[in-house]
Amino acid sequence: MMSWESTLMRKRKWDKSILVLVLIVLVVAGMVVFGYLQLRTDPYTETLKRGEPVSILFAFGGDKDYRFFELLVYHPQTHRGALLFIPGNVGSIIESLKRMDRIDVLYDPGDFGPLTAKIEEMTGQKIHFYIDLRDSAIRDVVDLLGGLELFIPNPVQATGDEGLVLLPSGSVMLDGDKVRDFIAYEDPAESEMDSVGRRQRFLQALLKRMGESEILRTESGFAVLRARTVSNLNARALEAFVGELGRLDADKLILQRVLGSTRIVDGNELVFPHFEGQLLKEIMKQTLETLASQEPMTAEELTIAVEVLNGTNVTGLARRAANVFQSFGYEIVAVGNADNQDYLKTVILDRKGRVEAAERIADLIRCERVYTRLEEGYDPAVDVTVILGKDFDGRYCKK
Repeated sequence: MMSWESTLMRKRKWDKSILVLVLIVLVVAGMVVFGYLQLRTDPYTETLKRGEPVSILFAFGGDKDYRFFELLVYHPQTHRGALLFIPGNVGSIIESLKRMDRIDVLYDPGDFGPLTAKIEEMTGQKIHFYIDLRDSAIRDVVDLLGGLELFIPNPVQATGDEGLVLLPSGSVMLDGDKVRDFIAYEDPAESEMDSVGRRQRFLQALLKRMGESEILRTESGFAVLRARTVSNLNARALEAFVGELGRLDADKLILQRVLGSTRIVDGNELVFPHFEGQLLKEIMKQTLETLASQEPMTAEELTIAVEVLNGTNVTGLARRAANVFQSFGYEIVAVGNADNQDYLKTVILDRKGRVEAAERIADLIRCERVYTRLEEGYDPAVDVTVILGKDFDGRYCKK
């Protein structure tokens, strides 16, 4: 006959066993519920449902020599989008390092938090998601899509980090290896604008191809994309993103880039956004307003060619103004001096009978003097002429 002590001990052991079993059941149940919710939850679609612009940060490259970032902003109600090119050598205070440095030192495939936080601070735009494509991933995804069609204005013969890069001119279909060369090569004779434009055309073509491709709608094709991308988009969200790309008007993406002055800091060439970064925030605000507009954008609206002339004796004033217009995505076709240096007030001249285009340029610098002046024989490449007066302080016209 067992003593009451041994009975009590067995009861306690039994109670502990039950408790352990209950805990195991709860953990397993929690994992099942978590997994179910992960499969059911699609944060990308939930963001779209709110009807607000969705921002996705793309990271490309294999090393700092050609690493770059592009921010895709997409408005689900108008199906319009914009791309902001962000070079890796944008300079900023890196709080974790307690020094001024390139923003790409924050790049970490395992933790995009610090990088996205810094770019949010720069642009004033919340970043919802990120997609990271390294060298081999770019090759594999492009090959999965059957290549990318890109326009190359002139034949390319340049040196890349993997040897000589040879690319034909014209509208060509490039495979994964050639696309990687296309975005990676450096040509000292190429302007910064052309270099940035080349990389923006790549992402524009990639987004268009992803939206059109049937292979990504198959289980095997999507599995390759999912395996080759590093992203905070889960499987269902990535699938929803690919589906939404079919609605994006990729041919009319608004192309913007971070512009600034270049300075050497501790041996590094850094780009500091104009006007202490405030101009970039204004650009993003105007871009969001354009994306939200229900009025269709014409090709003329997307391309306004601006001539900037200095009507004062302030050296470099025309270049500063040109930087402002260029930052907003307008083409600068000429920078020079006006017919005299005695302009008291800034004037904007419409050269093509498109006064609304001239007014858009005027709004950027708060200029109230807009006139139409059609002259035979004037440079046909110029849509709008800006003649800066003494009221222009480098950013705005003072009243």
